[in-house]
Amino acid sequence: MIIGVDLDGVILDSEMGYRVEAELYDKNVLKKNSLIDEKELAIFKRYDWNESEKKQFLPILKETARNSHVMPGAKKVIDLLKASGDKLILVSARGSDDQEMQEIGMNSLKISGIFLDKYYFGVKDKAEVCKNENIDVMIDDSYRNCEKISSANIFTLYFADVGMREMEENEYLKPVYNWGEIYSIIEQKKKEHR
Repeated sequence: MIIGVDLDGVILDSEMGYRVEAELYDKNVLKKNSLIDEKELAIFKRYDWNESEKKQFLPILKETARNSHVMPGAKKVIDLLKASGDKLILVSARGSDDQEMQEIGMNSLKISGIFLDKYYFGVKDKAEVCKNENIDVMIDDSYRNCEKISSANIFTLYFADVGMREMEENEYLKPVYNWGEIYSIIEQKKKEHR
């Protein structure tokens, strides 16, 4: 089976860190209450910051990325899937505007001992990559990406977190909350395809 995985919020806990640091930055540094969409995952769409404020937040974003950790169970499940012959492909938006963020991501994976079969960074259209790579299952934490990928008839696991948008399960979309669930669902999918 070919499995696509997102980096931030799926393999690494960085998304939670970004949200914490953005809230602290907004309140303590900017002395504002700029939150415009509490369910928005993308930090720069979550707040009504001007370009200067966004630029000032970038070093904090990078430091948070450097200090992120592997999500509980991610390495173990990835290793189990690879050992059973599955191909894993990273499909991440990280690095689309900043090469250093891509390098930080690769370093985090290397340090954690997570090695995938192929890497895509800076991806603007994940559904297109999924189609081109014949991905059977994509795991992502962005509801926008999950909507688009599942609409392309690619089975998508929406890695949800507290406070994120809810998505209705259907034939091509299933919300999940941890790597144990992900493993169980993928193993069930494999049985169905035999």
